[in-house]
Amino acid sequence: MNVNIFYQTDVPKHLRRTGIIKKACLAALKPCAKENAEVNIIFVDEKEILRVNKTYLNHHYVTDVISFNHPRPPFDIGAPWAFGDVYVCYGAARKNAPLFKHTYLQEMMMYAVHGCLHLTGMDDSTPPQRAEMDQKAEKIIARTLSPR
Repeated sequence: MNVNIFYQTDVPKHLRRTGIIKKACLAALKPCAKENAEVNIIFVDEKEILRVNKTYLNHHYVTDVISFNHPRPPFDIGAPWAFGDVYVCYGAARKNAPLFKHTYLQEMMMYAVHGCLHLTGMDDSTPPQRAEMDQKAEKIIARTLSPR
């Protein structure tokens, strides 16, 4: 499994912790780690997440994260296939981080990891499912950020 990180918005350089974000996403994707696949984490602004939300989900509001799973190719192409894309709204992370007592980096990671958990098949459509996903994401982030 390979994780690619893209910054399509003005995320400050000190928050572009690509290695740490990638490590956390790989931990979330562990159930699918043996796949010869790629996941893209794309940090965008409010305008772009709104466009993606309207275009692909017919939702007319800004959200914090959107995940898209891609179907497995019907045959082995030899190269990694696009397992999924996760769009993370940096503006939502900045706005919500103080509410959850997170740093901006922790909130950005929360959305990226949450999106990756969706790619592995986790769902958050009920409060217990949401609590389970949040707990798992928090645990992954804490492990990733803890000094060894």
